Amino acid sequence: MKKLLSKEPEGGAGSNKEEEITVAKSEYLKLVKNSDELKTQQEAEVGKAKKIEQLEKEIAELILERDESKKKYGELEKNIRNEYYENLSDEHRKIAELIPGIEGLRQYVKLNISKPPAGSDSARPGAGTIDSSAKWDELTYNEKEELRKKRPEMWRKLYREKFGFN
Repeated sequence: MKKLLSKEPEGGAGSNKEEEITVAKSEYLKLVKNSDELKTQQEAEVGKAKKIEQLEKEIAELILERDESKKKYGELEKNIRNEYYENLSDEHRKIAELIPGIEGLRQYVKLNISKPPAGSDSARPGAGTIDSSAKWDELTYNEKEELRKKRPEMWRKLYREKFGFN
């Protein structure tokens, strides 16, 4: 079977001569099949290129979102750290600044939060000044110790009243 595969003018611009090429039908069908496969491959490559372009845009958006999240997280962490530092004394704050994680810092602050001095009892009004009419059972342990150290004669008097001997 004869098939015309291409029409190419031979010679110059004024030439209208066509070349006829004769091929077997099986060879022609094979060429058509190869042509169809090439078109399919080209379409697949175009689809892949579009998919790659779409994925690159998504990656760029995710990177931007990640950077914004890092910035917000950094600011949040800084604010939380400052709140924790406010609850600590200067000595403990210097140590706390060496702790890398928020969870560790939280535990450290929980253990070392600023408390009133051990000798004071802020729950009772007028704590720190012991009334001379106070009874042994009305005083806290810390108040008794303070009284024993600072005013031993009063401590002995209260002790004798409670227990009857020195």
